[in-house]
Amino acid sequence: MLYICKLLNNKPTMPAFLNKAQNNMIVAETLIDSDILITSAHPAYYAAFLSIKYVLAHFGGMDYDKQEKCKNEKGSHNYLSNLALPLMSKLDTETGNDYFVWYNKLKKLRKTADYKPDDIEDDVLKDNLATAKSFMTNIESNFKTA
Repeated sequence: MLYICKLLNNKPTMPAFLNKAQNNMIVAETLIDSDILITSAHPAYYAAFLSIKYVLAHFGGMDYDKQEKCKNEKGSHNYLSNLALPLMSKLDTETGNDYFVWYNKLKKLRKTADYKPDDIEDDVLKDNLATAKSFMTNIESNFKTA
């Protein structure tokens, strides 16, 4: 665990929320590698969610303060992910569809892991990490700041 702390204490060289997203990915990977599988669903999801906040702030004209103020009755996660969908879809239809499927898969598994007593198979949790990595790769390759 000390290794995680050293990785996370590096000074960010990128926008804050993308850095936070990458830190969550490091935590999810470390949990999987340490065979603490069910807990990995939480940071894997938050890697995706925080990267959405980054995309909206840097490419969607919605800075972080505005994101905090503009929530609807379904909560910030649904609201912000729905706002990001058109940005992802502008890349191409397949990317938009992947974004929607990947994000909802990560969110559903995080809710199950966090709030339900259900067991989740190890392979499903490992696949979840792969989904989060694909999501992050997509964000990092398509939405770069100078």
